[in-house]
Amino acid sequence: MPADRARHRRLVLPAAALVLLGACTRGERERADAETDTAVSRADTALDTARARVGAAGDTLVGRTAGREYTNAELLGFINAYNDAEVEVGRMAETKATDPQLRAFARRIVGEHGALKTELTNAARQGSVTPTMPVADEGLREDHQEGMRDLQGKAKGKEFDEAFLEHEIAMHKKVLDEVEDALGRNRNPEIRPVLERARDGLRAHLTAAEELEKKFGV
Repeated sequence: MPADRARHRRLVLPAAALVLLGACTRGERERADAETDTAVSRADTALDTARARVGAAGDTLVGRTAGREYTNAELLGFINAYNDAEVEVGRMAETKATDPQLRAFARRIVGEHGALKTELTNAARQGSVTPTMPVADEGLREDHQEGMRDLQGKAKGKEFDEAFLEHEIAMHKKVLDEVEDALGRNRNPEIRPVLERARDGLRAHLTAAEELEKKFGV
């Protein structure tokens, strides 16, 4: 028997016992027994109803928390964390990539993501928003760290070049989805222009990476 149901019975049964003790005749005791059973049943039903209501409320709360939208501060923090990640991986590619076009792409990644971070930071300041990295970051930090470890272990040359492109395509798709989703919800006008530029930049980088991937026949 669950602990909460047992507690309910401990509350109901003493009162019922008083009824039984006060019953003198057999008929009165039988009626008292019936009243006790009814009281216990009602208590159990009430407990089940209360438990169901609490469970439903909890499910609603979890759903809202898990699926809620990023705030402006969280969205800017998310994108700027990605900018930092791209600058880091791009700098690695500048030294480990051997294909000339890929090295040029890495330099572009470093320069344009660095510039985007500056633009987003300025927009946040003008809108009195403090960029904050969301707790639910879609695995961004973990994916970046795992990608860096993987790329560091790749041999310089074609092996690294192909792995770098695969990483860039996957990460750009992930963040582009978030930005496009935010724009689809008509974000506040003070940050919408910079989000549109972020979207356009991400699309351009993704297209460039996919074109380079075709060169390697991946």
